[in-house]
Amino acid sequence: MSIVHKRHKDTPKRLRRTSEEARTLALVSARKLLLAQGPDAITLQAVATDLGMSHTNLIHHFGSAAGLQTALMREMVAALTATIEQAVIRLRAGQGDVRDFVDIVFDAYDSGGAGQLAAWIVLSGASDQLAPVGEVVRSCLENVERGAENPSEGLHARVTSATLLVTIAAFGDAVIGDNLRSMVGRERSAVRGIIADLLPFLLAPA
Repeated sequence: MSIVHKRHKDTPKRLRRTSEEARTLALVSARKLLLAQGPDAITLQAVATDLGMSHTNLIHHFGSAAGLQTALMREMVAALTATIEQAVIRLRAGQGDVRDFVDIVFDAYDSGGAGQLAAWIVLSGASDQLAPVGEVVRSCLENVERGAENPSEGLHARVTSATLLVTIAAFGDAVIGDNLRSMVGRERSAVRGIIADLLPFLLAPA
């Protein structure tokens, strides 16, 4: 009787988590895998093993590995959007400069892993998974335009042009920047400097 009791006592207890806690922890684990091993390491089984959670539990929350990857991309973009909006506020208050803004976006795509994940999703033929990201981007653009001190004609075109330029440059720099810079003999910060110089011209009223 005592042996049975001891075995029961030594059996690891499965942690009880709320649905929101489980989802949050899964996304934290997925991002850790992304940064350490790359996008193809983000699987339901890998995250389940990392968290001591059942594979079935993760299926309930995300449906599939693709669902988990989409959720992670959306969260990363949402966090980037919030950071960008704060950077825009600081710029308007004279507390930062364009280069600070550019660095924030480039860091998110490079060291933050967004560039690798986006490239992997698109190249795997699952670009439809990026649809939820569009909602976050549009929300960011609306907030930036709404907060403009002196709205003028063509503001939407200027803001979207600036967004396209910074985002595509940051994405490309994260994916192939090291190789290209080596080929042409430029320093690591070269693309960031170029974009920081161009942005004021794009945002200035005609």
